[in-house]
Amino acid sequence: MVALLIGSSLHKRLVYDEYDNLSYGYRFLTKGPGVAPEGQRMPVLALNALGCLSVGCDLEAVNASERIRLQVRAASMVFALATAVLVWRWATRLFGVLGGLAGLWLAVFDPTLLAHGKQVTSDVAVAAFMLAAVYAYTRWHEEPTTTRFVAIALATAGAILSKFSGLLLVPVLTILVAIDLARAWRAGARPTRRQIGRGLGLAVGFAAIVVLAINAAYLFRGTMRPAASYAWKSAAFQRHATWPVPIPLPRVFVQGLDYSSDLQENPMLARGANYVLGERNRDGRWYAFPLMVLLKTPLAVFVLAAIGLRARAPRGVGTWLAVPFLVVMLFFSFAVDPQLGIRYVLPALPFLTLGAARAGSAPGRGRAWTVAALLVWQAVSTLSYYPHFVPYFNELIGHRLNAYRYLADSNLDWEDHAYWIEQFQRKNPRLRITVDPPEPTPGWVLVSANELVGVFDPEKYRWLRERFAPIRHVAYAHLLFYVPANALGPASPPTSR
Repeated sequence: MVALLIGSSLHKRLVYDEYDNLSYGYRFLTKGPGVAPEGQRMPVLALNALGCLSVGCDLEAVNASERIRLQVRAASMVFALATAVLVWRWATRLFGVLGGLAGLWLAVFDPTLLAHGKQVTSDVAVAAFMLAAVYAYTRWHEEPTTTRFVAIALATAGAILSKFSGLLLVPVLTILVAIDLARAWRAGARPTRRQIGRGLGLAVGFAAIVVLAINAAYLFRGTMRPAASYAWKSAAFQRHATWPVPIPLPRVFVQGLDYSSDLQENPMLARGANYVLGERNRDGRWYAFPLMVLLKTPLAVFVLAAIGLRARAPRGVGTWLAVPFLVVMLFFSFAVDPQLGIRYVLPALPFLTLGAARAGSAPGRGRAWTVAALLVWQAVSTLSYYPHFVPYFNELIGHRLNAYRYLADSNLDWEDHAYWIEQFQRKNPRLRITVDPPEPTPGWVLVSANELVGVFDPEKYRWLRERFAPIRHVAYAHLLFYVPANALGPASPPTSR
């Protein structure tokens, strides 16, 4: 997995959110946690910035050095590795040695984990912490100890300090506790007043540890500032956060929550359009994220998960895996308008991986060969995209040129491919390729998928996508067209508004 993460990072300069994330991490380290995040950026990004302190995290310096780029991406790679190790450890406890090895294999060759496990983002970090929190809860459920209780709280704080979606652990853990209490109630175990009091005390203690950890990460900057003193941007906070009561959270953290609310209320803010099944939208589609999981997860994983349903497993496993997966998927499908990429629901995917790993403990010699063949299929499918895992799509889309017809943005076109474009041009000098032309151009035209479908400007390449079909691709995310000279006349559609 280390080799795949490093190899797929080579020759790729920082792109899109990566440098903004890195810049925030650098300012967090050098100017303190009180600096404005300029978006939804979180303290965990300081770990990435450790790799470029020597050059001041200057964009040109980072892009000029392969070594420094690997250093700043190393923190993300560590979280990807930690996720794989957690999957292996938990799967081993649940499904035995073979189940654990199956889980490890599935995590190592998970295209989404590989794709975003080398990006300077916090997507894999929040996934690792959320997986760790639920795993720690299952261990505490087996044997309640103080160490395991604190581990749940600290992992929850880590998830929240990685990304605001880490707050989904609150409903996840609440639902898991409620289900366990309901099962105990049905079994005849009626709680005493003392047990109820102890349970309330644990809830208060959990909240106190999480809040304390969040404040500590920001060095308590702006903690206990009255809500009425904030200049709220979002309408929701303007309506409800008007009381003079102090908020026991850091100022920058609170402002980040306000920005997230404002982003939801104003879809045009700081992002392009959502794109799914050839349609652009700003208000989201409930099926967008399920479609991403369906098309960007190796098909073998779904087959293994189906086989795993017939395998024996400890009681409660289905709940432990289904609840976090469903909470994340339902929240992003129905409550969030920005639907730009599968990385948003990355925290749900390790639980799907664990469900597929359950097939490793399925009985029967013939079943074992089937599972082995499916694992090989998953790895081959993933590796066939090396070194470009971001644009991975499974076999359901047919020819890989079709990917842009289904999804775009960080599902397809979210890396720097200048090196591969140069290599392609060098190998095909007779084609005389024009890259991303600003206006209708005859001849061989190479256009990035996001530009083609109009994520940022729907009119710019309308003339190309509606009249011509791609012939080849470069790194899957750049599509090559041939435009005959006689096809462009005075009647051609306008290129811009």
